[in-house]
Amino acid sequence: MIFTLSLLTLILESLSLYVINFDVFVEGSWLYYFITHGLASLCFTCLCWLFLSPSHKKHGITSLSFVLVISFCMPIIGMIGLVFSLVLALNLPKPQKNYEWRSIEQLVLPKSPEAPNNLSYGLGSLRGILSFTDNEDQRLSAVNAIRYLPEKEAIPLFKIALNDLSDDVRLLAYSSLDKIEFKINETIEHLQKKLAQKPTAVTAHQIAQNYWELYYLGLAESPLKDHYLVKAREYLLKACAYEPLPKVNLLLGKVLLAQEDYSQAIDSLEQALKGGLLMKQVAPYLAEAAFMMKNYTKVRQYMMYLPQKQGNSLSELRSFWNE
Repeated sequence: MIFTLSLLTLILESLSLYVINFDVFVEGSWLYYFITHGLASLCFTCLCWLFLSPSHKKHGITSLSFVLVISFCMPIIGMIGLVFSLVLALNLPKPQKNYEWRSIEQLVLPKSPEAPNNLSYGLGSLRGILSFTDNEDQRLSAVNAIRYLPEKEAIPLFKIALNDLSDDVRLLAYSSLDKIEFKINETIEHLQKKLAQKPTAVTAHQIAQNYWELYYLGLAESPLKDHYLVKAREYLLKACAYEPLPKVNLLLGKVLLAQEDYSQAIDSLEQALKGGLLMKQVAPYLAEAAFMMKNYTKVRQYMMYLPQKQGNSLSELRSFWNE
């Protein structure tokens, strides 16, 4: 049957090509072509039916119509394409391995990881454990693991743990936050003694930097946060009196922005520019000050200095203002 249909398809398609390439067309030549080509397409459709998989044979009319239309509308090319795309592809599929299940190792929160990068859980997982897990031991293990993360990432998670129903979880979170704050305050105290012995702009800037870190990390409530800003500003002004370093003026600009003193912040940031800092280092803060002062034209100008690299959060901001 297969041989017969293949031979008929070949003969009829050859006749159709002979008719259409005949030197002198007689009346009804096109009719002869369509009849022979149509019969060839019909034979080819029946031939393809024999090779179709059972799943495709369930949709008999649809499958046959598709093969017939393609082979009729695309002489030769359509048949060759169908042979490779349907017959060969459907009967010689890529071998697949069916895995119904896969065994994986159960992850356990480490009590003392060697480094934060070795932590198998991400920030989202740790946040989910603290917020939704009923198991107190697992929440306690999560807080213990968070202690080995960078302070900027760990502090928001510790604040979630402060609202935990378990006393042990809350106490561990409190002690961890207190340890971070104590460490920074200890550094400040050491630097203040150093500044008293030998006043320098660098030491005063380091003290202000630590006060700024206490504010930025959000370790305290509003009144104490305001105090941190006041102290940071005080030491930065001292540093400027000793030596107006560009990094001192940049940090002073950030502090003034946090205190909502925008005009003074712009002056300090411009001084940082004059001191040698690049415009792209200062532009985001100048743009913030201009935005808060409702000077949107300046904001657009400053946005032009932000990086254009895709995936950078500042580049997205730049695109927003340019549009």
